[in-house]
Amino acid sequence: MTTPPPPESPADDLQSMGASSVPPMPSPTPAPAGANAAANRPRWGILDVILGFPFFLIMALGGLVVGVIIEGVDVATLSDSTATDALPIGVLALSLLFQQAAQAGWPWLVSKWKGLGFQTDWRVYFKVEDIWLGFVTAVIGLGAAFLAGSAVSWLVGLSDEAEADNTQFLRDAEGSPWLFVMLFAVVVGAPVSEELFFRGLALRAFERSAGGNKIFAVIASAFVFALPHFIGSGWQGTAVLLSSIFMVGVVLAVAVYQTGRLGTAIVAHMMFNAIGAAGALGYFDQFLPS
Repeated sequence: MTTPPPPESPADDLQSMGASSVPPMPSPTPAPAGANAAANRPRWGILDVILGFPFFLIMALGGLVVGVIIEGVDVATLSDSTATDALPIGVLALSLLFQQAAQAGWPWLVSKWKGLGFQTDWRVYFKVEDIWLGFVTAVIGLGAAFLAGSAVSWLVGLSDEAEADNTQFLRDAEGSPWLFVMLFAVVVGAPVSEELFFRGLALRAFERSAGGNKIFAVIASAFVFALPHFIGSGWQGTAVLLSSIFMVGVVLAVAVYQTGRLGTAIVAHMMFNAIGAAGALGYFDQFLPS
């Protein structure tokens, strides 16, 4: 009996078609250097929020030094504990501008070092509708701040509303060319820099740390936003001021989540601060009952 030949393998088929050998399987292309590091981004978190504050302080002190030099302040007088209360408004203005530059620049640095990009990480986008959405958000923020401040004022028994005022520096700048610098810092500088840091970096960092819990992120970022703003002359005034600003932070954070971008919050913050500045300078006095 004749034994049948073994079945042909795929290699035999190729050889029968004239191929001399089976082509080798291609090896996977090696990943480019740094690909693994990029795949693990973003790497920013709460620590980057914490590290931002000493950075702001250092920059603010740098602005203070520049202001002292420009204004020709006698450094010897600064040893007096009361001298800092009477610093020229130009010194305070430059210190504020330096601090705001640091506040806006820090999220950019963090995103560059540890993130996916300034726009991707912090949702830095604007649309035309942000103008009217910002106006609506500002009105809501004003209402929320008024209600919170009134409630806390009643609870703590605040008798003088001036104790909860943090706009005295604007009135101090009246009659000085530095008033325009201060107004720019309040109406433009603060909204842009604070939204980038508090509703950009801080909001997203708290959200990541809480496993995506947006309610926690809103509350935590609003609390951190309120802390640097206290300038109350007493504990009652400070409590009222912090509660009002906390509610503004909540409203702005919710606006960011609702729109998916910072544009609305920045416009709202600008309008909110502009109204506050106008009120501090007495532009609404003519509409108030005498």
